[in-house]
Amino acid sequence: MVATFFKHSSNNGYLRRVSELGWQCQEYATSQISDLSEESWRSVYIVTWKVTQDSELWPEIRKKLALANRFYIVCGHRLESADLVRCMKDGAFDVVEEADSEKRWISALQGAADAQKLWIQLYGGRTSNSDEILIGRSPEIVSLRQNIQRLGPTDATVLIMGESGAGKEKVAEALHKAAGSRELVAVNCAAIPKDLIEAELFGSEKGAFTGAQARKGLVEQADNGTLFLDEIGELDHSLQPKLLRFLETRIFRRVGGNKDFKVNLRVIAATNRELDREIARGRFRGDLYFRLSEIILKIPPLRLRKTDIPIFAKLFMERANERFGKNFEMIEPELIQKLQIHQWPGNVRELKSTMDRLVLMNFGTTIRSKWWEVPENHLSGVGNMDDGHNSWDDMAFASHAGHNYQTGGVMVPSQPYRQATQSQHYPSQKERMMKARELLDHNDANLSLISAQLGIHPTTLYRWRKQGKV
Repeated sequence: MVATFFKHSSNNGYLRRVSELGWQCQEYATSQISDLSEESWRSVYIVTWKVTQDSELWPEIRKKLALANRFYIVCGHRLESADLVRCMKDGAFDVVEEADSEKRWISALQGAADAQKLWIQLYGGRTSNSDEILIGRSPEIVSLRQNIQRLGPTDATVLIMGESGAGKEKVAEALHKAAGSRELVAVNCAAIPKDLIEAELFGSEKGAFTGAQARKGLVEQADNGTLFLDEIGELDHSLQPKLLRFLETRIFRRVGGNKDFKVNLRVIAATNRELDREIARGRFRGDLYFRLSEIILKIPPLRLRKTDIPIFAKLFMERANERFGKNFEMIEPELIQKLQIHQWPGNVRELKSTMDRLVLMNFGTTIRSKWWEVPENHLSGVGNMDDGHNSWDDMAFASHAGHNYQTGGVMVPSQPYRQATQSQHYPSQKERMMKARELLDHNDANLSLISAQLGIHPTTLYRWRKQGKV
């Protein structure tokens, strides 16, 4: 269990008191109030009486706690009855005195945590479009959500790595939201011409180049907020030293100017490239990589989260219903099986487009299996991080081999997955079917892995299974 205090001089005695109860204590700025979620219900906010007496600060904090669905406790010293009544009217779950017994403190803290847990069970916490990439029950996505909750309220620089369409921008938005900072400013380093990106980032003075006007850059706009550098692996090599200096000092100079500016912001970067290989090829600076990778979050591709596909499919069906005015209610189980066979080289983005098409082009209340077939070329493009050796599939194989890797955090590749899936030679279809039955008895869920071992297409294995041949 975690007790969260707002940074204030009155905290010291209460921090010691709560830590003696065996609770982990942490202090955050008043702007960093995270929404109640399945991962954060064990965190209880504790507000000291002196904080509630700040007529400017307290109304804003109370509003944020209410919007985040948070149950909080007020603690004080020799409070009057009128003070207790006021706290309860303000919305406090409970009020405790510093001198109260250990049993009373534990009862209040545990009661607030249990109330938050019940709220999640009844109402499911807060959701938004930016969170849709974080739904799912797979261990990989649960770990990712926990890491976001852990890192969100800090100012640590985070490098998000994942394939195209995996949801890197959504993860950046979730980190920013968990931090509670003022504004998120995003820049796509691959979309801006290399001759203009410095001015876009740092701004320019009038006359710095043809047609230039004095204006703020994206860095200044992100002051007191978060700067999100998307596709950082595409940043031109000539600008990388200037970005490195800025990351180290938070000081920059506009193009054509001679005045230094200093900002206070958090930096989050994202890439679908393996930057360590880019460093070896001389395309990316090693010192910049180490500055950006204070914390690395890796988003697992959809093909390694088969159990999450039905959840995504249902969500995208409901969103498409609203968008296109349809009334689909169900997805045929056979279609779900097909969706789980596909390797999804475009990840969540591709699945969303598929469900949009199925809803838009058809009618009824149930989305039928016959309306969609697994693309024959679905294996092409799999593992499109760096267009080369697929470290994600390496880690999938490592987990099958009994190794324990943290997913949604920093990952270390193991033996190549392609070695595990190298097909053996079966001279006849009958032998392939016999081997398929044997493999399905041991691993009924991973049809893609089995088909690779047999040297056949996954749709062939799916058809054999549907026809009762295996």
